[in-house]
Formats: sequence, structure tokens, C-alpha cells
Amino acid sequence: MGVNAAGGLSQATSDEGSALAALLAQWHANLAQNLLTAVLTTASVQDKLTRGSSIISIGSIGAERRGGSYGAAKAAVGAWNASLSAELAPKDVTCNVISAGYVADTNFFHGQLSDERRRALVEETHNKRPGTVDDIAQTAYFLASQGARHITGQTIHVNGGAYTTR
Repeated sequence: MGVNAAGGLSQATSDEGSALAALLAQWHANLAQNLLTAVLTTASVQDKLTRGSSIISIGSIGAERRGGSYGAAKAAVGAWNASLSAELAPKDVTCNVISAGYVADTNFFHGQLSDERRRALVEETHNKRPGTVDDIAQTAYFLASQGARHITGQTIHVNGGAYTTR
């Protein structure tokens, strides 16, 4: 099993000073950090994958909801995953994306998530709790299991129902 879990909110800046240069730097950084890391990591090990292998990439609810350059990069992970699945499924390799919502106890927000924003993110969920690292890990474990061999090319939303509220 391979899990593409690199990524996050880019803090990129530009030395050029113009708003357009800053925007370009932000988009390049988010595409590099959230899409290209998965593409290149997978390409570097693809010839070592055996029958029954699984590629799992970590996406984000931001791909569907107000995600800006970060969300666009995560949406591109989903599109790339569909293409990768079509290529690798005939070799009995599954490829899926776990699209996470708010997960507590990570450094995703770089320590800048206010209590008010945290409460709002939890309130958006149907089960009224934040996600946990274990929620994501258990989903990855299932997707890599024999019970999930016919699940490929999919994006699995692990967000307590938050995706469906908007």
C-alpha cells in the first residue's frame, strides 16, 4: 500500500512584490505541495507495485468547497486518481482518494484555527464532532484490504457529513 499524504496549506510568497506574482507563487506552491507530490511519489514506485497493491491519496473537502488554489490542487488529485485507476486497475492495483474534512490534532491550520472557527467546522458535521487521525487511518486500512478490491477510482468523503451540508 502507498499513501500519498503530503500537502497542506501553502505559505508561499513572492519576492517580486506584485499581487499577480504572489497569486502565481501561491498557485504553484499549492499544486506542487498537494498534487505533484502525489504524482511524482506514485510514479517513482509504480514499477514496484504488485497485484493487490493499493494507492491511497489524501484529498480534502476543500476540493468541493471554497478551496481556492489549495482546493483546486486537491480537486486535481481526484481527477489524476481516476486516470491512475484506469491505468492500474487492470494490474489489480486499486487507486482511491480519502477526502478529509476537519481533522483535529493535526498541524493543518498551523496553530491559527480560532476556537470560533473550530466550533463552526464541527457544527457543520452531522455527527457534531471533529474527525480524528484514526478516522482517516481506518479508512485507509479498509481501502487497502481485501474487502475493498472492487473499490477503485473513487473519492471517499470522511467528514462526518459536512460535505453534504453546503
